[in-house]
Amino acid sequence: MDDIKTVGLAGQPNVGKTTLFNELTGMVQRVGNWPGVTVEKKEGTMVYKGRKFNIVDLPGTYSLKADSLDQKIARDFIIENKDAIIVDVIDTNNLSRNLYLTLQLIELGRSPIVCLNFIDEAEKYGISVDSKKLSERLGGLTVVKTSGRYKIGIEDLKEAILNYKPISCEIRYSELLEGTIDKIVEKLERYPLPTDGKFKGVPKRWLAISFLESDPEVLELFKKNEDLLNEAKKIKEELERELKHDAESYVAEERYKKIDEILKGIWKENIIFDDIDKILLHPVYGIIVFFIVMYITYSFVIGLGDVFIEYIDTFFGYLGEYASGIVPEPFTGVVVDGIIGGVGTVLTFFPYVAFMMFSLALLESLGYLARVSALFHKIMARIGLSGGSTIPLLISFGCNVPGLIATRTIPDHVRRIATLLVAPLVPCAARFEVIAFMAAMFFEKHNALFAMGIVGITLLILGLVSYVISKYLVKGEPEDPIFELPPFRLPDWSYIFKRTWAYTKHFLIRAGTIILVGSILFYYLLYYPSEENCYGMILGRMVEPITQLMGIDWRGALALMAGIIAKELVVSTMALAYGGESAIANALTPLQAFVLTLVTVLYIPCLATIATLFFETGKNTKWTLFAVGYNLTLATLIGIVVYNIGRLLGFV
Repeated sequence: MDDIKTVGLAGQPNVGKTTLFNELTGMVQRVGNWPGVTVEKKEGTMVYKGRKFNIVDLPGTYSLKADSLDQKIARDFIIENKDAIIVDVIDTNNLSRNLYLTLQLIELGRSPIVCLNFIDEAEKYGISVDSKKLSERLGGLTVVKTSGRYKIGIEDLKEAILNYKPISCEIRYSELLEGTIDKIVEKLERYPLPTDGKFKGVPKRWLAISFLESDPEVLELFKKNEDLLNEAKKIKEELERELKHDAESYVAEERYKKIDEILKGIWKENIIFDDIDKILLHPVYGIIVFFIVMYITYSFVIGLGDVFIEYIDTFFGYLGEYASGIVPEPFTGVVVDGIIGGVGTVLTFFPYVAFMMFSLALLESLGYLARVSALFHKIMARIGLSGGSTIPLLISFGCNVPGLIATRTIPDHVRRIATLLVAPLVPCAARFEVIAFMAAMFFEKHNALFAMGIVGITLLILGLVSYVISKYLVKGEPEDPIFELPPFRLPDWSYIFKRTWAYTKHFLIRAGTIILVGSILFYYLLYYPSEENCYGMILGRMVEPITQLMGIDWRGALALMAGIIAKELVVSTMALAYGGESAIANALTPLQAFVLTLVTVLYIPCLATIATLFFETGKNTKWTLFAVGYNLTLATLIGIVVYNIGRLLGFV
């Protein structure tokens, strides 16, 4: 038990790596951060036949080129842990694309265990893989077939880990590429590099290939020996003159050619859903289907949410009455109106949040969200974002914080900054609560259309802002994204419920912490030193001259200020300031409710989002202040314009 081996689970995103990690480690898991960064690191322990293994779930990565944070973390782990056993987890349905990473691991001098995951789905769709021949063509690598979801092949994988022995294998490419690699290797032997750091011991062949791919870290390494850099550049330029295009693309083409060669006769590509994808990815039909799906989603969320909200509202009403009878009189106000009223108002709309997150998890599990990313790629490119921006923006619907963190998968730095700056405009779950509250209060007969309207306007503004930011502030050429389209799958309910819980638990935690404290704070602001002349009124009236331009009085202004702490506080503060939900309905007109909702969605992000933005931009104060400033300015201007146009058109 003393000799604990480390096992790294590598693989592309959405290959079922985390499910396998859970199967191997059970509940013995530890979650921390990778050194020096805030990327989550998940480790666990597996004990098998008396041997103990430390299992590490590496970030999902399409490539080992160090041009995105996740890819760099995965590559550094593989380079720095030379004795670690690497398990290369592959989606069998997308075997040809997934083997790209396998070839890179071999180039790096590793001999991974190849884990053909989702084998149940592959066989269901008539896909067969000759694992013995695949192993032979990969130089003798161990190949196992698994399905983490149905616990197929888990014992075989454990056995392969237990009996793992590294082997020497090499993949050879075309004569032209091999000749070029040999020339650079020869220069590396003549002009040695100071590889005493993490690159110590890496194969010279890998350094040569990485130089041809313009890997940023390897280029920096070559720059430490000017003679070598100049010689290697000449060799690369000679290759590009012969190819008449760049060397980086050529290396990628050669890898895919090799993969075709390896898979010839032993794997059949899945084409069952090609016809469906032709519709879902069509620029017209696909978008029509998208809006139909979204309308059904919002109708489901609000329709089913209303059923539960009634019971929750009744419960908190009863709780308030009960508390008023047992709490000493001096504290009745803060307990009943402040804590139960404030937190209760927020939790009453929890079903909307939970069902929205459930719907997103369901669509993701079915494989539809990946197609939405591909569908909107061209649109994203036109507004200056990368195709890789789609997933972070979709995640932001749950919470802006993980959405911002998800931008780490965008390799293009300028596009990542642009995505970071616009992602806070996406209506998160907390802001969706405000949308749902206003929809139920003022637009009961058309609540789904109201919700879709607010979200649609917000996304339109996001597109315009993104275009301006990308064109004038963060310039650069977008990279060509890689879209993995998983097969359509039956819902994985275990995954869906876990995902829903992961999205919504922060909402409940915040209700018990920030919202609780905020409700007490804003209760005192609204009732001290007296109800007629309270501190909240003073604060609200300080900004009222501006908010009045958009039809919002000091109470609405105070709710907006509360939302800077956490957006959930907007509704609870409104309930306190106006004197209850029914009072809000009497105090605001539908036009004012529409404007207040729109401004709430667009203005300054919550403090947690601002802090995450600061760290994700590399602690860049300039970008953080810019994001806060433009959000506030944009929301103010749009609020004023919409309110006054609405009045001119006769709306009240």
